[in-house]
Amino acid sequence: HACSVFSAAFCVFTEQERKAIFDKNAVTWDGGIGLDEALLGIRSLRKQLVTRAQGDVLEVAAGTGRNFRFYDPAKVKSLVVTDFSRLMLRKALEKKEALRGIPAEFKLQNSAKMKFPDESFDAVVDTFGVCSYEKPVETLQELKRVIKPGGALLLLEHGESSWIYFQKKLERSLLRHVWKFGCYHNRPIRQLVNDAGFDVVFEKRRVFGTIYLIVARKPAKEHVRQLLDRKEEE
Repeated sequence: HACSVFSAAFCVFTEQERKAIFDKNAVTWDGGIGLDEALLGIRSLRKQLVTRAQGDVLEVAAGTGRNFRFYDPAKVKSLVVTDFSRLMLRKALEKKEALRGIPAEFKLQNSAKMKFPDESFDAVVDTFGVCSYEKPVETLQELKRVIKPGGALLLLEHGESSWIYFQKKLERSLLRHVWKFGCYHNRPIRQLVNDAGFDVVFEKRRVFGTIYLIVARKPAKEHVRQLLDRKEEE
C-alpha cells in the first residue's frame, strides 16, 4: 500500500483493503474487543444509544451484531442489518436471537451506496462505522438519504480527542490502528456530521473526548425543499 508512517495523517485505505481487514478479524472480533469495551464503558454507551431506536430501523456497518441485545422490541417495528463484510454479517446473523423477536433482515451492502429507497427508515444506527468510511461525509449523506424527514441518526464513534496530548498520540498510532482495525480514530466526528447536513440534538463524549455518542436529526425542512425541487423539474 502507498501509505507510510510519514503520510499516515493523509492515508486513506481503499474499500477492498478495509474489507479484507474486517473479513480477517470477523472470527476473533468479539473476543478481541470485549474486555476493552467493558473497561472503557462502551458497552454502557451502546445501550444508551441503541435503546433510543424506534420504528423502522436500519443498522449500518453492523459488524458482528454487538448492538442487538440493546434494541427494545416494544419500540422497534422492524430492523434491517447491513455490513459490507460477508464474514462480519455472518457472525451477526448468528446473534439474531438476541433481537428478541424483532423482525430483521440481513443484507450485504456498502453504507456508501445503498439500495434502499429515499426516506425508508425512522432511524439509522451506526456504531464505529464513520471512523472507518473511505468518504465519511458522502457516506453520512447517503445515510441521510434513507432517513425519513425528522428521523434520527444514532452514532457511537471513535474520533479526535479534546485533549491535545491524546490527539497527538492518536495521530502517531493512526497507521498501525487502521491496519489492525480498519479505523481512523482521529477524525472530527461532530464536524463530519454537521458537514453532512444533520442537526445534532445531543452529544456526549467520553475517554478524553475520543468516544462520541451523538443523536442527530435529518432536518424536516429538507423534505420540503426536495419536493419543491421536484416540482420545478416537472
